[in-house]
Amino acid sequence: MDEMSIGPVILDLRKKRGMTQERLAEAVGVSPPAVSKWETGASCPDVALLAPIARALDTDVNTLLSFHETLPREALLNVLKEVGELAKTDGPAAVERIRMLTRRYPTDTQLRFQLSSMAMGFPRLYGWPGETKEAAWDFAEEGFEYVRRHGEKKLWPIVTYLLAGLLVNRDRLDRAQELLDSLPVLPLAPQTLYAALYQKRGQPEKAWEQARMQLMTGGQTVLQALAVLAASDAPDAGRALDAYGAVAEALGYPPCLLRIQLAAHAVKTGDGAGALEKLREVVREIKGETERANPLWEPTPQTRSDPSYYRALSRMLQNELKTDPEFETLRDDPRFEDILRQLAAES
Repeated sequence: MDEMSIGPVILDLRKKRGMTQERLAEAVGVSPPAVSKWETGASCPDVALLAPIARALDTDVNTLLSFHETLPREALLNVLKEVGELAKTDGPAAVERIRMLTRRYPTDTQLRFQLSSMAMGFPRLYGWPGETKEAAWDFAEEGFEYVRRHGEKKLWPIVTYLLAGLLVNRDRLDRAQELLDSLPVLPLAPQTLYAALYQKRGQPEKAWEQARMQLMTGGQTVLQALAVLAASDAPDAGRALDAYGAVAEALGYPPCLLRIQLAAHAVKTGDGAGALEKLREVVREIKGETERANPLWEPTPQTRSDPSYYRALSRMLQNELKTDPEFETLRDDPRFEDILRQLAAES
């Protein structure tokens, strides 16, 4: 064992967790001077103590021994592409592949972050059933927690945010609020001034690109807030949905996702015929029978030239229509069954 490498690792992990040498010593059954000698490189812990030390420091033995095997960038991209393709056809196999990759590269935090993000989104995207969905979300939760503890500092806010969102979906609301409360509030974001700065410098292309990025992030925030209002029982829910539609159309978001929300709202207000018409519009869009305007955004790469996108979208919508309580009253209607059949044919 390399005495000079393990000492600084123990010292760094202990301080990050706010532990004293005395507390670590008590946790692993040694004296405080023994911990001091490990950290200064005067001696190293017995092999039998590595697992207890790792547990006390909330890490693993690989990290303790500074074993950091990571995938090169090109290999990482290939692995992510492979997992993405597998997820389209075999959910359980994709989850197992994700877990195998984590076992193979246990300390690669970038890999864990990417795989956890994918595992969080796959169940909805591909309509995975309950058991597979829960397995994927279990992995995502474990992965995000690991990256929060061991990943780069710059990843911490986004990982914390994603983990909180996942826990909201899993009804783990107390932990989700704890995570959200831990995020810093940044009322002044410098990115908001970059577009104006580039414009003043006579760099219109950079100004436009920066403005588009602001629209993407700000638009998503506005749409999320309007979606919450539209899904409520408040008297102004209909107005919120109208506003959602206007923003989504202006930013070029896929109309079918908006139409699903409009259909759900129509059901809630007792307009079953209106809901079915919106769902038929969704099917026509997925089949490529409609064109959509996109005034503020470049056309999305997921067009009819990428059939896999629409197959995945069809599966996701089938799952939503079959399981979402909002559509319960339509499920015995032959027109609703015909919509499901058409979506199945496209998937």
